[in-house]
Amino acid sequence: MRPAMRPAAPEPAFKRARIDPAATGSAFGEVRFVDAASTQRALKKTGSVLGGYAISVEPDARSKDGTKVIVTGLPEGMSWQKLKDHFDKCGLVKYADVKSTTPVSGVVRFASPQLAQAAMALSGTVLEGHEIAFKVHPGSKDQTKLQVFNIPSHMDWQELKDFFNQNGLTPIYCDVTTSGSMTAEVRFGDAQGAQTAAQAMNGSILGGAEIQVVLDPTSKDGCKLAVSNIPAGLEWQELKDHFGHCGTVAFVQTSAEAKGKGKGKGAKGKGKGGDAATLQAMQTQMSQMMQMMQMMQTMQTMQKGGKGGGFGSAAASGFSPVVNAFSPMAGGAGFGAGMFGGGKGAGTMMGEVRFSNAQGAQTAVMTLNGSSFKGATLSLGIDQSSQDASKIWVAGVPAGASWQELKEHFSWAGAVVYCNCK
Repeated sequence: MRPAMRPAAPEPAFKRARIDPAATGSAFGEVRFVDAASTQRALKKTGSVLGGYAISVEPDARSKDGTKVIVTGLPEGMSWQKLKDHFDKCGLVKYADVKSTTPVSGVVRFASPQLAQAAMALSGTVLEGHEIAFKVHPGSKDQTKLQVFNIPSHMDWQELKDFFNQNGLTPIYCDVTTSGSMTAEVRFGDAQGAQTAAQAMNGSILGGAEIQVVLDPTSKDGCKLAVSNIPAGLEWQELKDHFGHCGTVAFVQTSAEAKGKGKGKGAKGKGKGGDAATLQAMQTQMSQMMQMMQMMQTMQTMQKGGKGGGFGSAAASGFSPVVNAFSPMAGGAGFGAGMFGGGKGAGTMMGEVRFSNAQGAQTAVMTLNGSSFKGATLSLGIDQSSQDASKIWVAGVPAGASWQELKEHFSWAGAVVYCNCK
């Protein structure tokens, strides 16, 4: 007689996400709530699954009011919006961001060249396991602005400023970039030089970071190298000098440089004015931007919204195709959520910047729209009330930022004659 078969186990009400217990995400995140009670609920999310990975949640020891947590074990590429959504049920999320473990770079300005030189002496200091490096910013005519390389990825501008304060050097401006590292192409005059460099320079230190150097498999003559993990902000000339000991460097181009502007011996860079195709593209972009400004004026007439989401419904009712074509104007969070939403976090301000001429304003709009400023993503455009088109509006300015810092951010686009944020 056959034994009775065991009845099949009932299907679970929900299917668990598949998790590889050995997999650990290398990115981490920060979540800030409006109150400490929400933080305590968030801590219970340790072990929950996000993006296929089990995450860990710990209170941020640096948070004075106990409203911030650090989330580790996140997968690379995780968006801040998904992180925010994961913690929404714990309480009102004021800010959410995801950061990679790749070191970042920054800029710092001092009141005098003497203070900047004193800061240069800190090059080689180990900061939370990272050996930081400094160099004078190439755009600093008075030698008071420095570039900082190999900064721990979790550090923000305030923490970088505190580092200098603790060493007796008080900066007047500090910022940390969101980009971590670059890649580059280095070509030698012959294959022997490339082979020597691949062997001798792989793992060498440049700008405080350990770079990776390999022969480019696509190079038919064996003269080209692929270089990675280069600190953001490093210039082609420094790469050329670094590799010059191995042979004659014929060409260098970093991933941050514009196409066609490779530097080095024998490089075929475009002229200052660019070719006809580039000029036509710029004219087309300006025409599109003017069209968008006119549409924004119509939207302002349709709705008088606040900073948190004034244009939400207007953007959702017919204007979304144009907005999608200009995604930087969304401040990183989506235009439908409110153009003045400030991107990742709440508590943002509006800014006004006036240049000495219209060219400066146009340069700022074309190059700094969507740029990172003190951890926030800026949105900007030409102020239509400006008769000479020299004034721009700036949305998404983080609360607490000063007009001097905003002026510093825009000064490279042209001479700033007035700046204010409120």
